[in-house]
Amino acid sequence: MLTPTIKQSTTFFKAVYNCLFNNQCCFCLNASKTQICSDCLTTLPKLLTACPVCAEPNLHGHECGHCLAHPPYFARVICPYLYQGNMRGLIQGWKHSHSRHVQPLWQNLAALLAEQDFDVVIPVPYHWRKLLKKGHNPVAQLAKFLAQQLAVDYSAGVTRPLGGHSQQGLTRRKRLQLSARNFALKAGMDVVGKHVLLVDDVLTTGATCHGISRLLMAAGAREVTVACLARTPSRQVSF
Repeated sequence: MLTPTIKQSTTFFKAVYNCLFNNQCCFCLNASKTQICSDCLTTLPKLLTACPVCAEPNLHGHECGHCLAHPPYFARVICPYLYQGNMRGLIQGWKHSHSRHVQPLWQNLAALLAEQDFDVVIPVPYHWRKLLKKGHNPVAQLAKFLAQQLAVDYSAGVTRPLGGHSQQGLTRRKRLQLSARNFALKAGMDVVGKHVLLVDDVLTTGATCHGISRLLMAAGAREVTVACLARTPSRQVSF
């Protein structure tokens, strides 16, 4: 097991390396003005045909049976990639070590959102304990970037006063139960009549975004659109 000193040294040398060699593609190491060169960017797994509501991949781009039977509180999910292959490493690196390699992915997501009109951009919040442990807030970084690119107000208007436990490995039903009670609107947060862009990093079951969207719609939001970098393929999604 690595000691805290070794971990800090490793993090430091990674940061130095990134500063010295940030003119290289993080995959092929060829010269590149961006962190991922255009050739390697095209190899990342794209989300092509999918349910227009929950973005669950399918063959024909039709609305899936689960969304037809149990419509989620968000209107749609917009994301450019599948959470598999090299995409997993990129996003994990960004979430845990401040990696800047995902910025070209942010730009592609912003391009997908450019034709829609939003009133406010809100990130999916971390519980304060998890935020303290992580040391940075990657989802808020992404949400602020999108708000700037889209010229829309940014607000950390949703809080996570309860919970804070990882949902990794939990069943769909358990995720929904946790999401139903883990979130709250900040005092004075007004979403009445607004089209909210709710931002997350990866959509797995959709339970978290479903729970927050339910909260926003109950508070008077006109519509909630979810934006994320990648979608985890699954065989069954339900709300």
